[in-house]
Amino acid sequence: MVLLLKPYISVLLLLQFRQQLLAQNSEAKGEKGDRGLQGPPGNAGPPGPHGLKGDRGDPGSPGLTCVQGPPGIPGQKGEQGVGLPGLLGSPGLKGEQGQPGAPGLNGFPGVPGLKGQRGVGQSGFPGNPGTPGRPGTPGTPGNPGTPGNPGSPGRIGNGDDFTYLKSLIQDLSATIVMMEKAASFGTFRKVGQKYFVYDGIVKTFDEGIQICKEVGGTIALARNAVENQALHKVVIASGLSKKPFIGVTDRDKEGQFVDIDGKLLTFTNWAFGQPHNYKKTQHCGTIILESGLWDVASCYQPRPIMCEIVKNSIATHE
Repeated sequence: MVLLLKPYISVLLLLQFRQQLLAQNSEAKGEKGDRGLQGPPGNAGPPGPHGLKGDRGDPGSPGLTCVQGPPGIPGQKGEQGVGLPGLLGSPGLKGEQGQPGAPGLNGFPGVPGLKGQRGVGQSGFPGNPGTPGRPGTPGTPGNPGTPGNPGSPGRIGNGDDFTYLKSLIQDLSATIVMMEKAASFGTFRKVGQKYFVYDGIVKTFDEGIQICKEVGGTIALARNAVENQALHKVVIASGLSKKPFIGVTDRDKEGQFVDIDGKLLTFTNWAFGQPHNYKKTQHCGTIILESGLWDVASCYQPRPIMCEIVKNSIATHE
């Protein structure tokens, strides 16, 4: 407290000293005049020196107890630090005994034991009969039997039997020749008593007639629906890209189609609107690749030649 009051005491002493000086001056100069007007405030003096440090004050009263706020949001996980491994710790105490483990897998089979001695027991019941064995090798041939009785005399032959046998041999020979000729072609199909054949030959209509004649046949011509179906199958199997000729033409009489022997047709399979004889230049028949229907074309334009080989024509040709 004394230190705090020191400045005030100094000011009081200065004021008292000033009043004494004023009193001395008033006695020498006369009566005190009226108080003059207050002068303007003087300039601020320089700051005084710091006072001495005061004594420590009494402790203040304790502050209010605040309620603890909610915990803050956890911060992001920091990067893993790099440090030296710690020292090896001391061994821990022995834990309690654990529960028994699950049974292990079966081990590998052991080595077979030594064969035991044969036991002595009662005989069992007989088993079922086994399957019969394979037949044995044939035995040696037996002795020849006694000759049989003579047969009755045969019938005396005549000229009709010889003629029939000769005809049968000729028919068989013609069949064999027909089969051999058909088999010599790349594609062939039998229908009834004829073969339709093809071997990649492309010629005009008249050239085709001659080629087929040389092999004992003629240009192919279906005489009924079954033959036309067979002829169409040969066309498909041959993989043709152009319609082949068939043995019909109206070159002798416009609009009257006949076979190559000049005989009227007993079966036709014309497509719709055929035969139309476009520009009066189409006089020979062809067969359409996709449908097997008939069409007409120029006789002088080379086309695939398909032949038919008939057994009777081969016999005559031979």
